[in-house]
Amino acid sequence: MKSAHLHYLGAALLLAAATGLAFYGQPDIRQKWEFLAPEYGPRLLNREVQLDPGELLDLMQNDYIKLLIVDLRAEPDWNLFHLRDAERIPLEQLLQHKKRFANLPGNAVLVLVSNDETLATQAWQDLMVLAQPNAYILQGGLNYWLDIYGYPNGRPQSPYATEHSNQDETLRHSFRLALGARHPAAFPDPHHVPKREFQSKVKLLTKVEKKGGCG
Repeated sequence: MKSAHLHYLGAALLLAAATGLAFYGQPDIRQKWEFLAPEYGPRLLNREVQLDPGELLDLMQNDYIKLLIVDLRAEPDWNLFHLRDAERIPLEQLLQHKKRFANLPGNAVLVLVSNDETLATQAWQDLMVLAQPNAYILQGGLNYWLDIYGYPNGRPQSPYATEHSNQDETLRHSFRLALGARHPAAFPDPHHVPKREFQSKVKLLTKVEKKGGCG
């Protein structure tokens, strides 16, 4: 009798737990990230997914990959300046694109951009929970991109360093007009900007075969 009582009590507790879970919802993205952090966290800490601006510029010229640039910033900053062919998706809307990002082709590269790295890093973590796409972060954000490519008349450039990581996500460049992707730095002419040396970080999920021309 006591055994049966314990059996029913255990069943009732399991039912209550299940009901509570249904009521309060599944663990949210931040909680789920805590479970994945041991696997994916070292990639952030070792800076394996932070792309030098020079590598992103190379990707923007590569016809053999499917490049998705996701801009996470608020609309006012987006209107002032954004990269050519970028798509604005606020952080809170990433969940709506879960299926799309989970089914990207093997030659796809997704690059997350914000003014610094804080917002893009949070988005990268969320995407590892939601879809595990082949995703990367623009090193130093658009502030660093504009440090390099935003001054066609020349400006001394320093390597990316920790001081670039104040990470308050403020756009630290001024614009007289809201040019969006019409700004020259939205897609710099590779023949008119300094050639950068960088360590390539991007690894495609499938090998891309380049087709040769005739002759």
